Amino acid sequence: MRNQRGAILILVLLALAVVTILGGAFVNLGFHEQRFAGRSQAGTQAFYFSESAIDDGLSWLKSQLVPPQGTQPVVPFRWQDLGSRGSYGGSYLVTIDPDDNNPNTQVKRYTIEGWGVAGPRATPLAVRRTRLTVQTESFAQYAYFTNSEKTPAGMQVWFVTGDRINGPVHTNGQLAMYGSPVFEGSVSSVAPTIRFWDNNPKSQPVFKEPPKLGVAPKEYPKVFPEQTKQAAQNGGLVLKGDTAVTLLSDGTMQVTNSSAKLNNSVVALPANGVLYVDGGTLNLKGTLKGQLTAGASGDIRVVDSVRYADDPRLNPDSKDILGIVAGKNVVVPQEAPADLEIHGTIMAIDKSFGVENYWERPPKGKLTVYGGLIQANRGPVGTFNPVTGQKMSGYTKDYQYDPRFGRMAPPFFPTTGDYKSLVWQEKKD
Repeated sequence: MRNQRGAILILVLLALAVVTILGGAFVNLGFHEQRFAGRSQAGTQAFYFSESAIDDGLSWLKSQLVPPQGTQPVVPFRWQDLGSRGSYGGSYLVTIDPDDNNPNTQVKRYTIEGWGVAGPRATPLAVRRTRLTVQTESFAQYAYFTNSEKTPAGMQVWFVTGDRINGPVHTNGQLAMYGSPVFEGSVSSVAPTIRFWDNNPKSQPVFKEPPKLGVAPKEYPKVFPEQTKQAAQNGGLVLKGDTAVTLLSDGTMQVTNSSAKLNNSVVALPANGVLYVDGGTLNLKGTLKGQLTAGASGDIRVVDSVRYADDPRLNPDSKDILGIVAGKNVVVPQEAPADLEIHGTIMAIDKSFGVENYWERPPKGKLTVYGGLIQANRGPVGTFNPVTGQKMSGYTKDYQYDPRFGRMAPPFFPTTGDYKSLVWQEKKD
C-alpha cells in the first residue's frame, strides 16, 4: 500500500508539472497572439496612412497650373502628423518622382510614393510604403469627346445606324441614338440617361462595354490653351493672319502667308512641332511626315484629305502624329472632295467640328477620322431620313481611334488637367 501511495504521488506531481507547463505555454501563446494582433493592426493603420499620402500627392499634382518639370523628385509638403488618428496615431510623407523620359515626351509620367507610420516616427510600431504611377491625361486619348451633344444653336445631333467609334468616348452632355450605331470602346456621359429617337428605346445602339452614365464632368477649356500657344512662340512657328499649309511627305510643308511674305514657300516643320496661326484662318491639307500640332486662334478648314506618310494602320510603329487645334471651328468646306480622310486628333475649342452647308450637299460617302475628335459642341456632318435611316446629305461618319493616342500625344496638345492611373504597388523593404 505504501508503494502504491508513493506511485500515485509521483503521478500527481507529474500531472501537475504537465498542467503547469501547458498553462505556461497557453499563456505565452496568448501573449504572442496579442502581440501579433497588435502588429497586424498597426501595419494596417500604417498602410491606410500611406494611401492617404498617395491621395494627397495626387491632389497636389492636380492643383498645379502645369505638371512639374525636370526629373528630380519633389516633396510637396513635410511629414504630416496625424496625431491620435487610429489606435496608435502616426504620420505620413509623400514624394513625387518625375519619369526620366518626361523631357522627351508630351505625356508626362510621375510616381507618387507614400510612407505611412503607425506610432512615433522615432520608434515606429509599423511602416508601410505604397506607390502609384500616373500620367497626364491628354484630350488626345479620346476617340470622341464633347462638352455638349447639341450644336451651338441648341439642335440635338444624333448617332445613327452606320456610325462606328472604336475608342474611348466621353460627353459632358447627353448621348442621342437613332438605330444601331456601334461603340467599340468605353463610353461615359454626365447625363444619367441616353436619349432615343421619339423617346423610343427600341433603338439598339451596340455597346461593347456597358456605358457609364451620370459620371462627373471633365473640365473643357474655354479659350485656346496658353501652354500650346507659348510652345509655338518658343521653339515653334507663329504666323499672323490667314494661312494655307500643304503638308509634304518629305517632312516639310508648303506655306502661303502674306504677312510673312510666303507664297507656296517650302519650309521645315517647326522645331518643337507646334504651328500657331494668330488672328486668322488656317487652310490645311496634305501628307504629314513627322510630328505636328497645327493650331489657329480662329477656324481651321480641312480643304482636302490630311494623311500620314507612314500609315499606323499598316505600321503600328509609325512616328507620324498630328494634332489639329482650332480656337473656334474645324470645318470641312463645301468644296472638299468625297470620301475625305483626316489622320490625327481634332479639337475645336470654342465651337465644333462640322461640314459646311451639310444639309444641302448630296451624300458624299464617308468622312473618316483616324485619330480622335474633341469639340465643345456637337457639329453635324450630314442628315438622314428619320423614317428609313437613309443618308440624305453630307457624309457618313467613320471615326476610327488611333490606339497610339492612349500612350502618346501630338506636341503640346491640350491636356485635361487630370491624371490617369497606370500602376499601383506596395513596396516591400
